[in-house]
Amino acid sequence: MTHVLVVGKKFSALADYLVAHEYTYTVLQDRQATKFPDKRFKHRVVADFSSLESLFATVDTLQTTPNLVLATYENYILPAAHIAAHLGLPGIPATAAEACTDKFLMRSLFAQAPEKISPDFAIVRTEDDLRAFAANHTFPLILKPANLAKSLLVTKSNSLDELLANYHIATRLLNSTYAKYAPNRTPSLIVEEFLAGSVHSVDAFVDGTGTPHILDAVVDYQTGYDIGYDDNFHYSRLLPSALSTKDQTALRRCADIGIRALGMKHTPAHVEIIMTADGPRIVEIGARNGGYRERMHRLANGIDITGAALQTAAGGIPTVASSYTYSCAVLELFPHSEGSFVGITHLEELQQLPSLNYLSIKTQPGDTVGKASGGHKAVAVIILSHENPAQFAADKHFVDTHCAIQTEG
Repeated sequence: MTHVLVVGKKFSALADYLVAHEYTYTVLQDRQATKFPDKRFKHRVVADFSSLESLFATVDTLQTTPNLVLATYENYILPAAHIAAHLGLPGIPATAAEACTDKFLMRSLFAQAPEKISPDFAIVRTEDDLRAFAANHTFPLILKPANLAKSLLVTKSNSLDELLANYHIATRLLNSTYAKYAPNRTPSLIVEEFLAGSVHSVDAFVDGTGTPHILDAVVDYQTGYDIGYDDNFHYSRLLPSALSTKDQTALRRCADIGIRALGMKHTPAHVEIIMTADGPRIVEIGARNGGYRERMHRLANGIDITGAALQTAAGGIPTVASSYTYSCAVLELFPHSEGSFVGITHLEELQQLPSLNYLSIKTQPGDTVGKASGGHKAVAVIILSHENPAQFAADKHFVDTHCAIQTEG
């Protein structure tokens, strides 16, 4: 029986999948990010992730030897790469894993690709770095952490004064945000060109030769800016894509170039791309399945994303062909500004929508909620799916126009 070592943390659907498909598994959790680390739980081993020596020492004492290593969260891609190499198992090379979790390194490798596939950028250590970059580029500009996920602390600035103000806010929040969401990463900021265009993602699985097996289905995004928010979060992820066949082909080709530029192997690849007037430009590539993709591609395309990730981690060739094309959307709800959470407007009607597949409210009334750019995560996640495009469109329109986060204070 195949034993899977899940590095960092798991999500419940992954555990259910592994049990249903007759895998055994151990979750190797980070002591620094674990509540009650000294309690004993089935399938869980707690380790010190602060050094490879301590991490390997724990791995070497596992009761069951792993057959494959899997990481599903950004913070644990690099430790998983080191563990796979330590065990002599297929895994993403550590150099590629590091590049996939640090946008400065990633952009540096993209710059060596045979054609332009990403925006101009610079590391930011001082105000002078920002001033120098701004002097040679056109506003708006994007300021973001080099190695955080979920749009945390990402801001868009339309002037130098705004850029400097956002820099001071980011530096004030940087250490606390990293401590909460990426305790083993070194805080870092980059500034880059703003890419005007529609936002999309392409998902792939990279085999042991470095060949990407790219899904046909391209995911379309709406950002917070697209729906009138002053915040750069992903409001919706949508299948199937509304892009032309030509543009979808261009996105997949760009993803292929980017994956090869990073030297990825034995790993999923989640590629976020903006379709600009000058062609596709990569925002980032993650060495993991994209957020919510297990549900999205199962509902919309009949693709087993978790199975493909396991096939890839085991050194095999993944199965990524679509069986059908239905409509699916994942919607993340944020408030317009920070305040105390009150509720979601038209919640009862939302719960009765024929397309509703999943609803999760992530916080309790009275809790403080706010913008992604202020270090907050989504208040609620809604997944809609339906085989009838008209029903799906009507239900998504209802959410778009009626469902919002209510706050006070």
